[in-house]
Amino acid sequence: MPIMPMRVAEFLSLVNELAMTRLSDSLREGAISRISSAWLWVHYHSPKVHYEVWLARKTGRIEIGLHFEGPHDFSYRWAELMAPHMPEIQARLGPQVELEEWTASWTRVHQTLPYDPLSEPLADECARRLADTMTVLQPIVERERENVPVELERVGQPARTRRYQGRAARRTKAAGM
Repeated sequence: MPIMPMRVAEFLSLVNELAMTRLSDSLREGAISRISSAWLWVHYHSPKVHYEVWLARKTGRIEIGLHFEGPHDFSYRWAELMAPHMPEIQARLGPQVELEEWTASWTRVHQTLPYDPLSEPLADECARRLADTMTVLQPIVERERENVPVELERVGQPARTRRYQGRAARRTKAAGM
């Protein structure tokens, strides 16, 4: 049976749904998801620190990782705090996971996989990797948050964020139940 290609929005929604079902209740609690034309974001306390699945067509890769996207000092402080954890992170997620400077202001812990035609099997693989990344990294983020000065972490909510709701909960809500 041939694999049917999916639209980007459908693919990223499925990745979000599948990833959330793989997380523990404590990690699902408080997760805020946002989907755009090319990426899925999930964050907890601050959108400056978020998990991302990025469909980078130009490079032919799908990037899955934890991004630190704030002012230079904020992002580099997070990279400094994550660096000592990289041996543990790589032992649990694989040697392909890297901590890197991404731009002059942003850093990330990430891995990539080939951008194959968007399909349910690929969504399942991306969701597994995202959930595994969140399971390994979020406890580290929670422990290290106190080591990031509060003034660097203050930020408003991005537009159009929503708390995760499972498909059944959305159908029930839509039906007015």
